[in-house]
This record gives sequence, structure tokens and C-alpha cells, in this order.
Amino acid sequence: MPASERVRLLRFTFAKSRAGLTLLTFTMPLLFAVGWLRDLVVLGASARWTLLLRLALVLALLIAAWLIRASGFSRRTVVFGILYTLVFSVAIAATTAIEPARLSLTHVAVMLMAVILLPFALSRLAATGIIAALALPMCGLLWHLGTPLALWGAYGLFFGAGCAIGLTQRAAHLGASADIFMHRQRLLERLHRDSLTGTANRDGWEARAELMRRTHQRAGTPLSVVYFDLDHFKSINDRYGHARGDALLQEVSTVMRAQLRKYDLLARIGGEEFVALLPDLDAAAATGVAERIRRAVAAIDTPASVTISAGVTQVRDGEPLETTTDRADAALLAAKRLGRDRVEQA
Repeated sequence: MPASERVRLLRFTFAKSRAGLTLLTFTMPLLFAVGWLRDLVVLGASARWTLLLRLALVLALLIAAWLIRASGFSRRTVVFGILYTLVFSVAIAATTAIEPARLSLTHVAVMLMAVILLPFALSRLAATGIIAALALPMCGLLWHLGTPLALWGAYGLFFGAGCAIGLTQRAAHLGASADIFMHRQRLLERLHRDSLTGTANRDGWEARAELMRRTHQRAGTPLSVVYFDLDHFKSINDRYGHARGDALLQEVSTVMRAQLRKYDLLARIGGEEFVALLPDLDAAAATGVAERIRRAVAAIDTPASVTISAGVTQVRDGEPLETTTDRADAALLAAKRLGRDRVEQA
């Protein structure tokens, strides 16, 4: 899978699992607050001083959870996720150090954390970081308490089992998400593509063009629209039949794509109407592209002589794309009035 496609997959997976991750990260800190009541019952008055420690841990975890929630999906999400895990693991180690008798339960808690958190680690870096963040405080605690070597081995087996379960669930989660994502992409591709010409259809235009407009508006780079219409296409259909007209539309779309770049957007939005969105080109440069397309279409070797007219305009700052397209359409109508087989700039 290409790197760009994998990023889209991970963003899709994160969006679908975000609600569960948010619920998990915001509710888990409550365990430390509730655990203080248990300490108060077992340890009595000596546990009261640990209240501030537990509240500080709860606050730190809630801040980390908020950072995960606010970061969306980015490299910071990985960092904040590892930070959250580290704080949680340190908190478990700290509370166990206060009451070493709880050591027999600590390895279970760490194992469960591996099972719970690893399925949400969408990248290998995140998974590695979570495992390290869980293991290091635990190792520090065992060393601090002078734990026998046999217990190190036993706790290591428990932790390894937790990681194996968590990583298996992670692989299943990513695999299922990838299947859904690919089926979704294929469905969208069918819904957004014109079956006759292979260009985008009106839905595909609306889905991608607005996204491209926002991207170029943020970057401050030019963006132009070209509206095309085949001249006298109805007469071609009437004279040669609709089958020949369809074949001609396919030939024209092939010629147009050959004159455009891979990242230009070309859509068939009507019977013989096409519109192109040209990133990084101002109106003058876009007019040159439209002229090349006009000449290439006129040079198509076919019994049905075909020409094309075009209207060109540049997207203005802050204006809706529909307004820009209407202006290009008006320029196209001007080209029609002035004799067809020509390009007019709005």
C-alpha cells in the first residue's frame, strides 16, 4: 500500500476508534481516585497523605487524555499516547511502592493495560512506545523492591502474554479496518466516476474540488477552473447515432487527460460538458492549457468533425467554488456567442 494511502487508512481507523479511545483514556484515571477509598479502608489514617498523590496522578492522566483527544491524528497523537501510558504505568508503580503487599496484583494490572491499550496503537512506533512505557516503570519497581529473580521471570511472562494478546488484537483491528477502508474506497470510486469517460462525475467533482479549493486557499497558491463544452454535439448524435457520440466523448476525454497533469481534476458534469480544476495555475496559464486541449480535440481523426469551446477563470480568495464555476460557465457562453471553437477568459 502506498505511503499516502496508508496515512489515509490510519486516519480512517483513528476516526472510527476515537470514541472508544476517548472513553477509555478519560475513565481509566478514575481507578486511582476510587482506589484511594480502598487504601483508606486497608491502611487507615496513614493513607490520607496519598490522596494528594492520587489526585495529581488523576489530573496528569486527564491532561494527557485531553491532549490525545485534541491532537486529532498526527505524530503528536503517538507522543501523547505514549505519555499517557507512561504516566499510568508510573502511577501503578508508585502506589505499589507505597504498599509493596500489592505487588502480586500489579503485574496483572500492567498486563491488562497492555491488552487494553495496544489495539489503539495504529503505528509500530506507538506500539513499541506503549510496551516500553509499561515495562520500564515495572522493571524499576521490581528492582527497587529487590524482587527475586524467579518473580522477574514470572512477571515477565505475564507481561509478555499481555503484549501478545494486545498485539494480536491490534493486528485484527487494523486488518478489519483496512478491509472496510478498501471497500469504502472502491465504492466511492464507483460513485464518483463517470462510467462512460472514466473522468470524475458531478458527485466526484463536488467531493474533490471543494477540498482542493480549501487546500490552495490555505496555501495562498493560484487555482483555476476551465469549463468545456463540445460544439454542436447534438447534431453529431443526430447524424451518426448515440453510439458514435458516446465513442467520441470517450476519445475527447482521453485527449483532455493527456493534456492535463496527474493531479489536475477533470470531471464530466453534463452530457457533453466537462470542467477542469487546475492547481497552481493562474488564469493566464490555465488559458494556455485550455488552448492546447482545444487544438488537440480539433485534431481528433474522426468522421464526425468535433471542436470544443472553453471558459477560463481563476478562483478568487474566499469565494465559493460554485461562484467560480458559474463565472467560467459565463466565459464559455461568451466563447459560444463569438463563434465557438475558442477559449475565453472571464
